[in-house]
Amino acid sequence: MGKNIAETQQIFLFCDGGSCQKAGSEEVVRNVRAYLRNSGQWDSTHTIKTRCNGRCEDAPTCIVQPNYWYKDLNPQKGLEIIKSHIENQEPVTEYLLYQDEWSEIKSDKEREAFTPKPFSIKIDPEFGECRITRGFASDQYTYPLFLYLSENSPKSSLILSGQIPISFNEIKNVNYSQKYTLELELESEAIELIIAPIDQKNQELVKKRIAVVEYFEQLDTLKKGVRMKNKFGEDIGLIWLEDHAWQYCLEVQLKGIKLETV
Repeated sequence: MGKNIAETQQIFLFCDGGSCQKAGSEEVVRNVRAYLRNSGQWDSTHTIKTRCNGRCEDAPTCIVQPNYWYKDLNPQKGLEIIKSHIENQEPVTEYLLYQDEWSEIKSDKEREAFTPKPFSIKIDPEFGECRITRGFASDQYTYPLFLYLSENSPKSSLILSGQIPISFNEIKNVNYSQKYTLELELESEAIELIIAPIDQKNQELVKKRIAVVEYFEQLDTLKKGVRMKNKFGEDIGLIWLEDHAWQYCLEVQLKGIKLETV
C-alpha cells in the first residue's frame, strides 16, 4: 500500500537529476528518510525524489512546499532543514537558494545563461549568402520544435543525410518516450533522432546526436531553414520552414531574437 497522502503535513522534493546524484543527493535522501522513519514522522511527512529541478550548479537541491528552494545540501544540512520545517515551520535561511518574495536567488555559482546571438551575414558553402545564428540544441528545445512543426506546419519539410525530403504532414506522431531518442512515426516506418545527452564513450551515438542547431535565411531566395549537426560539425539533417514556422522559431526557439544582423 502506498503512503496515505491525506495524512501528509509536509512535502520535501529532493532533486535526483544527474548533477545532484553526482554531488551526493542519494545520501542526503537516505539520511532524511531514516530520520523520519525512526522519529515516527514517516506517515506525516512525504519525501519525493524528482528529476532535474533546473539548478544543477547548486547541486544537490531540494524544494520544500510551498516555495523554499535549498542548495548545496549534504546529510547534515538535510536533517537541519527537515527538522526546522517540521518542528518550527520555519526555513533554514542560511541554506536557502530562493523563497517567495525574494527579488533574486542567492547563489555564488550562477552560470551565465546562453542566449542566441544576433544573426550575422555569412557566405555558407551550401546555401550561399545567409543570415545565420545558432540556437539551442537541448532536447527541451528540439522536441518542442518537431512537435510544433508536426502539428502546425505540414508544408515544412525534413531532409536527413542521404534521404529524400519528408513533409511534416507525413509524420503521424512525434514520440519522445525513450531516454534520449526522438521517434518520428511515418505511415510505414519510424525515424530516430538522438536529441539528449548521452555517454560520450559511445562514439556511434555521439556522431548521431544533434548537438548544434543553426537557424538561417538565404538572402537571395528568402528561404528559411534549420540545420542540425553533430558535435563534430557533420550534418545530420535540414528543415525547410514555412514562414509562420520561421516566426515561431524566432519567438520561441530563439527567445524573441530580432532579424537585425551584426
